[in-house]
Amino acid sequence: MFASIVGQRVLLLTVCILLGITVGFSQKSANPAPTIKFGIVNSDHFVDSPTDSTAEAVVLYDYGEVWFDKSDNDIWLNTTYHVRLKIRKKSAYDRATIQQITRRGTMGQHELVSDFEGYTYNLTNGDVSISQLKKEGHFTEKASDQFWVEKYTLPNVREGSIIEYKYTVRTPFGVTYNPRTWRFQQDIPVRWSEYRITIPDYFYYKMLMSGYLAMLVNDRKSTTVGLFSGQPDVTASAYRFAMKDIPAFRDEAYITTDDDYMAKIEFELASYQIPGSTGIVRKDIAVSWETLDKTLLTDIDFGGQIKRTGFLRETAKSLLASQADTLGRVKAAYDYIRQTIKWNDDAGIWSSTGIKKVLENKKGNAADINLMLIALLREMDIDANPVILSTRSHGRINELYPLIKKFNYVVAQVSVGGKDLLLDATDAFLPVGMLPLHCLNGKGRLVHPTKSRFVSLNPYERDVEVHMGTFTLTEDGEVSGKLAHSHGGYSAWSARKQFATDGKAKYLESIQKKRPAWQIDKVDFSGADEKSSAFNTDYTITIPEACGRAGDRYYFHPMLTEAHTVNPFKETDRLYPVDFGIPIEETFSATYTLPKNFKVEELPKPVSMVLPENGGRFMYQVGVVSENQIQIISRISLRKPMYFAEEYGSLRELFSRIVAKHAEQIVLKREAVADSK
Repeated sequence: MFASIVGQRVLLLTVCILLGITVGFSQKSANPAPTIKFGIVNSDHFVDSPTDSTAEAVVLYDYGEVWFDKSDNDIWLNTTYHVRLKIRKKSAYDRATIQQITRRGTMGQHELVSDFEGYTYNLTNGDVSISQLKKEGHFTEKASDQFWVEKYTLPNVREGSIIEYKYTVRTPFGVTYNPRTWRFQQDIPVRWSEYRITIPDYFYYKMLMSGYLAMLVNDRKSTTVGLFSGQPDVTASAYRFAMKDIPAFRDEAYITTDDDYMAKIEFELASYQIPGSTGIVRKDIAVSWETLDKTLLTDIDFGGQIKRTGFLRETAKSLLASQADTLGRVKAAYDYIRQTIKWNDDAGIWSSTGIKKVLENKKGNAADINLMLIALLREMDIDANPVILSTRSHGRINELYPLIKKFNYVVAQVSVGGKDLLLDATDAFLPVGMLPLHCLNGKGRLVHPTKSRFVSLNPYERDVEVHMGTFTLTEDGEVSGKLAHSHGGYSAWSARKQFATDGKAKYLESIQKKRPAWQIDKVDFSGADEKSSAFNTDYTITIPEACGRAGDRYYFHPMLTEAHTVNPFKETDRLYPVDFGIPIEETFSATYTLPKNFKVEELPKPVSMVLPENGGRFMYQVGVVSENQIQIISRISLRKPMYFAEEYGSLRELFSRIVAKHAEQIVLKREAVADSK
């Protein structure tokens, strides 16, 4: 397949519920912020730092500030942004177009962008020229009924330009009550990033700071704000966070999503108590996991969907009559849902239109499909429950902090033989009890009125590939013979799905494209049915000129076209875990029959390397098994789905050994054949 946080290398995830808690915040600190005034740029600002030498652009200043007010009978979140950025290369020109996504509410309230100002500064012969954003540089586009995009394109941008802009986003609570995530780290260097937020004590927010970089400024002070007319000012907490000289985020192989590792701060409203016409209005949203569970189970688009299941009763009776045991009934319900409802490729933990309507339309999102599966299983008197999770591209959850927005997917859980069986009916090719790769992301939360708990999403299956070949080498340097390629576990699921989606001809074409040296004389496929444990392809192939020649010597790569040629881990060190998602097993075994007048002059030396704590292994061996036969065995075993940063050095060395050994050749010598007399 190959396509515990320790020490001071990691900034531990930290949460504070903002109820006047001051732990972890300094009350006073020196102000290390640069002096930046909007609209004032001089020639000194164009000087590059040595650390910026390879970046296409550099953020010189990134500032955001959030405050609350009340108007139009609603509470509003206001966020002011001020950004100054230097364009260093043409590839960064698109950064001069600022896109701001705004959300539309269902009750006529909408998010607004206001007071946008923008300038482009260029340095010519020591003088700074200024170009202002014009009206025609602003465009509004409708992305969907819920989202609109405001675009602002700054003029006269070239290599060396500095662009600067500021604007305010006003967000009514009717659209969302959570401030937007602030990202200190970006894909380019940031010299200064500062974020401020003042939160009245009416609101209790969970604040999650994450990433691998330390905060330079982390301050809190007490203040007062007036929010409701006729009410006295209320105490508020004013927070200030800042980082300096932030390196560009370095994307690396085998990480879930950049957002899991970038330095940022997020918020989610846990509860509030505000003045109302009849007294104080209180609401708990996600103060604890138990509160989060209750919020979900009482919501019509989540818990409500698995309570009103009468429309599935006749289907349940039919499926019950067809199966005698629990596992058979679970499989029958699972097959019915995935064969009846087509997934629209959308994730989600909320039903889009209600599962009854989804059944009528035969199409829905992940929540629609899996909540319907739970409802059907319950109608069959099988105890089934929802498990919410975060997909790999959405980021990991933290078990310490109940944040609803951290979840974006739901699957079904049943207990069979005392073990959790997790079901995702969105994929027609997934065997029962196997989650798709995008769901393999740490742990999920089983939601239940009294028995909620976290469940492991680690797979029971591995990604298994086995190549077994029997070949003959000719005096012309040609290799021909049979190669059996077997896929098991997740590899079988992926190959089977591609085979069914593409069809035999296109699937074979993709194989041939990756291996242009092959001449495929015959091919047979088996195991395309998901009930088969493996998906198998048996080839009869010829590889002309498989050997390099120099006089009477032949140079031959015994891994043929199946060698690993690139180490995906190029950096000498790494801050982030290596997350494959699943354990991996690869085996290549082949026997080569040589012409009678060929002798082995040199063979690659064997190697066996084991990762610490038996976390993986690479074994490689080439040997002469008879007078004219050579056998090769290469086995790669990665026994863990994830390796922490402290294990990176050993893992990188393992892959270096793999690439080096797979590149080694067998040296053969052709001996002269004595003339017969």
